[in-house]
Amino acid sequence: MAQLLDAAAAVIADTGYDAATMCAIAERAAAPIGSLYQFFPNKTAVAHALRVRFGSDYEGLLIALEEEASGLSLERLVARLLNMTVRFVDGHPAFLALLDAPASTRSPASLRNTLRIRLACCLSAVRPGIQKKKALRLATVTLQMLRGLNQLYGEVSTAEWKRVVEEYTVAISAYLKKQTGKAQKERAGA
Repeated sequence: MAQLLDAAAAVIADTGYDAATMCAIAERAAAPIGSLYQFFPNKTAVAHALRVRFGSDYEGLLIALEEEASGLSLERLVARLLNMTVRFVDGHPAFLALLDAPASTRSPASLRNTLRIRLACCLSAVRPGIQKKKALRLATVTLQMLRGLNQLYGEVSTAEWKRVVEEYTVAISAYLKKQTGKAQKERAGA
């Protein structure tokens, strides 16, 4: 099954979601088409499985970030988050092609919620005074901002990409600093 998903990721990265076919995926995997259909009834199921795999991979990166977050400043956390996201996208070329895939291919809500919780834990580690509900809201907005960054990835030149990442770093840092500043001030005053 992993070999089939690897082949699907390669085909989708090369051709895009819409142009990818089950036959092309089976051919890339050097597997009979029946083997592909044994695990995945259609391309939507393949894309969904890839999104779950990618979400799990990204969660692993967030877990690692969470483990070191308490020793980071907010600015350093954001820099690590952006760097981690860029490395993730570079290492998962099909991820960008799947951003425009139908909503039916999305990873489960439980996985998306897990990613929000992981990022909220990172924010709470950096800003211990922040309320859990607020940390979750900030994580949700931050992940949506990262989604916007990912959407731009394929639209800008390689030379412009570094500047775009810098702009997002400034935007996310400013947003989180403003939204968590009160909690930080209250903690410092205690």
